[in-house]
Amino acid sequence: LAGRVAIFQLLPLSLRELTEAELVKNNFLEMATTGFYPAIFDRKIAPQDYYADYIQTYIERDVRSLVNVSNLRTFQLFLKMCAGRVGSALNFTSLGNDLGISRETVKSWINVLEASYIAFLLPPYFANISKRLSKTPKLYFYDVGLLCYLLGMNEKALSLHSSRGAVFENL
Repeated sequence: LAGRVAIFQLLPLSLRELTEAELVKNNFLEMATTGFYPAIFDRKIAPQDYYADYIQTYIERDVRSLVNVSNLRTFQLFLKMCAGRVGSALNFTSLGNDLGISRETVKSWINVLEASYIAFLLPPYFANISKRLSKTPKLYFYDVGLLCYLLGMNEKALSLHSSRGAVFENL
């Protein structure tokens, strides 16, 4: 019945939650590559194993139910390319050209990432409301561990990689 429902959006753990549970890492590289999904901490699953399974089930089950993706391999590449663009203004046309898909398909797939709480678009801040609504948003992932997994980075690779600043910004 109307009015008798509650919707909870369960996102990855926050730094505050990890700190209160005394699970926070003092090392940015370890924290970033481990991520914040509860199962990693609760079941002590290796982050690489967890994220591999997560992506596999996400793509095979959730994506197929949310949108008609004809080529799952292209969608996997899309996820990785989104990870490579984290923290920067999202150009739908450029991303589509790099993947060989249309701008509209990119927008549709970004909507899937947002609907499934994988990624979100952060609009720019301007005092002028019109500019705020019309300028290009930046792309971020809800979980930095998933981001690092998609980028193929472990702690050592992240310490040397030029995108560690973008990963830190995403964190």
